[in-house]
Amino acid sequence: MKCSIITDQISDKPEEAFSVLRDAGYEYAELHNIDHKTIEQLDDAEVQRVKRLLAQYDLKVSNLASTVFFVCPLYPADHVTGFDASFHTVEGAKEAHLAHLKRACVIAEELGSPLIRLFPFRFPDNRKPPFGDTADMDAIADAMKEASDIAAPYHVTLAVENCPYSHLPKGEMTLELIRRVDRPNVRLLYDPANSYRAVKENVPDRYLSWDLAREFTELSPYIAHVHIKNYHYDPAVQPKPFVHVSAGAGDIRYEELLPKLEAAGYTGAVSLEPEVGLQETMESVKWMKERFG
Repeated sequence: MKCSIITDQISDKPEEAFSVLRDAGYEYAELHNIDHKTIEQLDDAEVQRVKRLLAQYDLKVSNLASTVFFVCPLYPADHVTGFDASFHTVEGAKEAHLAHLKRACVIAEELGSPLIRLFPFRFPDNRKPPFGDTADMDAIADAMKEASDIAAPYHVTLAVENCPYSHLPKGEMTLELIRRVDRPNVRLLYDPANSYRAVKENVPDRYLSWDLAREFTELSPYIAHVHIKNYHYDPAVQPKPFVHVSAGAGDIRYEELLPKLEAAGYTGAVSLEPEVGLQETMESVKWMKERFG
């Protein structure tokens, strides 16, 4: 498999992160935070600098981890909060996010990225869960079709991530979305750990029956990219019992699950997003390369 990592998990300074990846034997980098900006906010000069550094360190881009539709209201009356200040995002209404997507497409073309991440809209503060019902799904699908039209001339694939802070945290939910959109340039960015830790109260009951093994089986034909992180569930830790751990040390047994994806013919990247301290991140980098590199 193609091993990758979201580079700001090491450092948001690309020369520092790229050097670590080269020394670890990685060939692919996923780009989100770069010098305190999210990737779609870079100007032309900054993009050219990143391009030169990628060439210097002999790296290819697996995915542009944009924040399009993350801090974005699904409906005009929705109120959405920001996010952790270290996770740089674009904001505004849908039209502003679509403009950021067009910029991301230009950057993807320049950096040779085959993919751009999108989110299924942050869940609002002023509506009660569950989220992701039929009306929500229809509205998100309509927005994704608009995004598909923007991306089509750039020959880039949009990868929709199941995100626990969005309307669609479970893989089964984003699979239904992709089938509704039914566009060849809109696929899945599957994060099994996000699905594992989804808040059940936020999810309609009909999406709570699949385990991760079934998700890997059902989603595999639609997956364009995979994020890897891990959790250990500890009910004594409240209010957040899903505790971040290094990628190989948690409840999710990737050694059992990823071969299912490979057997189904998956040829994309598996990309680390450890969300732990630097020492555990480097443990994750080593673990990934040893087992799947």
